[in-house]
Amino acid sequence: MTDILAIDPGTTKSGWVFLQDGNPIDHGWFDNEKIYSLLKMYQCVVVIEDVGHYGMPVGKDVFETIRWTGRFDYLTTEICKLELVYIKRFEVKLHLCNSPRANDSTVRQAIIDKFGGDRVAIGGKKCIVCKGKGWAGVGRPPCLECNETGYETPPGPLKGISGHVWAALGVGLTHHDSLVDPDEMPM
Repeated sequence: MTDILAIDPGTTKSGWVFLQDGNPIDHGWFDNEKIYSLLKMYQCVVVIEDVGHYGMPVGKDVFETIRWTGRFDYLTTEICKLELVYIKRFEVKLHLCNSPRANDSTVRQAIIDKFGGDRVAIGGKKCIVCKGKGWAGVGRPPCLECNETGYETPPGPLKGISGHVWAALGVGLTHHDSLVDPDEMPM
């Protein structure tokens, strides 16, 4: 079993995903100070999106993100004694989209496609008959359209993922896939 805690560091908050065998089990967008509790809770390989150089001037936010990346590095390797892997954004783009020119939305769509498309990967569409309740009202029978679940399509493994958590998931999947089939990885 391969457990991975993937982190997309930010200036004050970071997106994170805990993966087991390439499947997202838990995720969130926490204040950076809370990431330490995740490192203690999930004793596993930690994968962090590395800040890359793109030939453009950078501002205070990039430097603050780099400072937090250094803190996460220290907490991971020195305090928690966990394995740490850095993956650059262009590696994620190459792996998931086969193009270094991919943008956030194409990476997101590639991840959704990897998990079976919108209906399966995200799902969670409420039943139009019972409006997600599972029944038609007090004293009425259960909804037969959704079998009392309240969902037209059940929630998928990517339900609720948004923002920086997508970037963390991309980093985690890239690392996981490199472990499963190293020949498939770019570079």
